[in-house]
Amino acid sequence: MCRGVITGEGPTVAGRVHFSRTIDANDTALCARILILAGRGGDPISRAEAEALFDINAVAAERRDGGRFDDLLSKAVVRHVMSACGRNVPSREIALAHATPLDAWASAIDINTEVRCWLEMRVREMSAGSVSARAIVKAVSGREPPKAPNEPTVATLFDIAA
Repeated sequence: MCRGVITGEGPTVAGRVHFSRTIDANDTALCARILILAGRGGDPISRAEAEALFDINAVAAERRDGGRFDDLLSKAVVRHVMSACGRNVPSREIALAHATPLDAWASAIDINTEVRCWLEMRVREMSAGSVSARAIVKAVSGREPPKAPNEPTVATLFDIAA
């Protein structure tokens, strides 16, 4: 999937026009289907699955999906973090559904050190104004990320919230 987004070629983009480094509605729908089918047994979203979404996000400079990938990324990462920290989470199908708002099931949590270090590193790699980075930080910290340029960055909110 990541290769298809980077190059615009391969089996995930076969039969359609796809520009390199672009996420479109079909890409997002495919990612969601893969995540939902992989968790049919109630499995939490794995670190590897969350990493794959972060990697796709990092290479996709353009979005043509109406914000759906950012929504999917936020929900998948928050679901991974919450389950890795022992919190109950809804099924993948419910949690990742575009119609289900993140704040309907996510809540601020105490994140263990290992998960926190991983999440901080991945969020720091995202652009400061990233919709998904802001949603992730708000969901797990319970605080609205800063908007003004003189306020702390999204990533440093983890330090403030701790």
